[in-house]
Amino acid sequence: MSYIWFFLLGVFFTALGALPPGMINLSVAERSIQRGFNSGIMVALGAAVTEFVYTFVSIYFIDTIIKNEVIGSMIKWTMVFVFFILGTYYLIKKVEAVQTKIAGSGSRDFGYGIVVAAMNMLIIPTWIVIGLWMRGNGFDFVHISEILLISLGSALGGFIVFAGYVRLGRFIVNRMEKVTRYTNRFLGAIFLGLATVQLLRIFYDR
Repeated sequence: MSYIWFFLLGVFFTALGALPPGMINLSVAERSIQRGFNSGIMVALGAAVTEFVYTFVSIYFIDTIIKNEVIGSMIKWTMVFVFFILGTYYLIKKVEAVQTKIAGSGSRDFGYGIVVAAMNMLIIPTWIVIGLWMRGNGFDFVHISEILLISLGSALGGFIVFAGYVRLGRFIVNRMEKVTRYTNRFLGAIFLGLATVQLLRIFYDR
């Protein structure tokens, strides 16, 4: 199997998963609105780094993760906790008119992107499912180079979509400022909804 396919599948699946509005890309857009284009790009880069790490871990340890019930349970409960905290935070966060600001520290924005993406632990079970599908279609991850290519493709696919949301953030500032007043409540509802769904899945699977 040509190595290029590992890279391209990494790009495709992460880009596809990142397209709908979610925790990472909405955070990228929000940062772009608040601090400007360069800050948004740095957040996108930081998030792409986390995409690389989570994809690598998911594929490299796929057998260990799917066979260890303790690890699987920890991931599920952590997701509930993180989504609940984020949902509550955004619901009580004061909603203000969006104003563009001078770009902040590049390293701080980069770190913010890493942290925000790290909170999205859905990346791990998602890539476990994708990894199992790839195995069933002739992609066996025999060499570490194949896993690295998938992870690099995943990082690139995520960055492409996140950078698109940076542009979207600037569009919102210029054309739809009134709509952005409700961003916090929208995010809060999304995260609390995800926490509820994940909690129901945990008890349903028992």
